[in-house]
Amino acid sequence: MRSWFTTCALFIGFSWVQFIDAGTPVNTIAFHPSQTFAAWNGDQSIIVQNTQTNARIKPITVPMARVRDIAFDPQGQWLAVAGGSPGEHGNLIIVDWKDRSIQRHLEYEGEWLTSVCFSADGGHLAIGSGNSDILIYQFDSPTPKLNHITTLSGHAGSVMDTVFDSTGHWLISTGSDRSVKIWNLEQRSLHRTFAHHTGIVFSASLRPASSGQESLPFYLATASADQTVRVWQPEIGRMVRIVRNHHTDLFSVAYHPSGKWIASGGKDGIIRNIDAQSDQILGSKKVHEDWIYALAFSPDGKLMASGDWAGKVLFHQVNEEGTE
Repeated sequence: MRSWFTTCALFIGFSWVQFIDAGTPVNTIAFHPSQTFAAWNGDQSIIVQNTQTNARIKPITVPMARVRDIAFDPQGQWLAVAGGSPGEHGNLIIVDWKDRSIQRHLEYEGEWLTSVCFSADGGHLAIGSGNSDILIYQFDSPTPKLNHITTLSGHAGSVMDTVFDSTGHWLISTGSDRSVKIWNLEQRSLHRTFAHHTGIVFSASLRPASSGQESLPFYLATASADQTVRVWQPEIGRMVRIVRNHHTDLFSVAYHPSGKWIASGGKDGIIRNIDAQSDQILGSKKVHEDWIYALAFSPDGKLMASGDWAGKVLFHQVNEEGTE
C-alpha cells in the first residue's frame, strides 16, 4: 500500500487512501449504511476498508469469475454481490455482513449479472443482466430467502444500472441501448422510456428524498458515453436539464446525500462537481490517471470514494455545499 495526498480548493478536501489491486478495475463501491466501512470489487473478492481507522480487513472471497456490482441492504445486515462470466453464466451471492459468510448463492445460465440493488425497505432485490432482463425478488431478511416475483423485459441490450426510488413504487434502469427506463413495480410494467441519451447510459443516481427537514423532488441523474449528465423527473416524464462540457465519456454519477450537488466521473480521470439546481459545473479536479468507473458517498456525506480501471480507490473529504 502506498500513501497519496493532494489538495483541492474546489470540492475535494484531500484524498487520503490509495489501494492497488492490479488487473482488477474497480467498477463498484458501496458504503455500509451505519458502520464506518466501504467495500468494492477485487479479484474474485470483496475488498473491505475501515474508513475511520484506515485499516484494511480480510477480503471476502466470492466464487465468481468477476464481480460486477455490490449493494448493502438498508439495515446493513446483508451484502449482495452480482457478477459471473460475461456471455456464459451469472452469479448472485448474499453475504452475512456480521461474520462475512456466504448465505445464498444463485447461478444463472447464459449471461452474467450486471447490477444489483435493494429497495429502501429492504424487502425487494432487483438484478440486472447482460441479456437485457431485470429480475425482481422478494427478499426475506431473517433467512435470507429470495422469492422471484417477476422479470422485467424491455431493454435492447445489457442492463447497466438499477435503482429503486425511496417509496419502492418505481425502479429505474439504464442500458447499453442508450435508454433510461422507469418501471412501475406495483403493476410490474414499463411506465416510460427516456431515449434522449446518444451513448451507453452507464450509471444512475437518485436525488435523496429529503435533506434535513426539507422534502426534495423525485429527481434522477444519469451519466452516459455521450459525454453528458442528464437530470430527469421520472414520474412525470420530463428531462430537467443537460450538463454538458465534460468532453469525455462518463461512467459514474452520484448525488451527494444533501441533494445539493452531483459528482460525475469518467474516461479522463476527472471528478466534477455539478450544481444540483442548474447545469453549472462548479469545479473539477483530476484525481485519477485512469478511467473512473465508480463513485459513492458515505451516508453522512463527509466522504466520497472513487475507483478506477487500474484498481485504485481514493477517499475524498467533502461537505454538503460541495466545498472544502
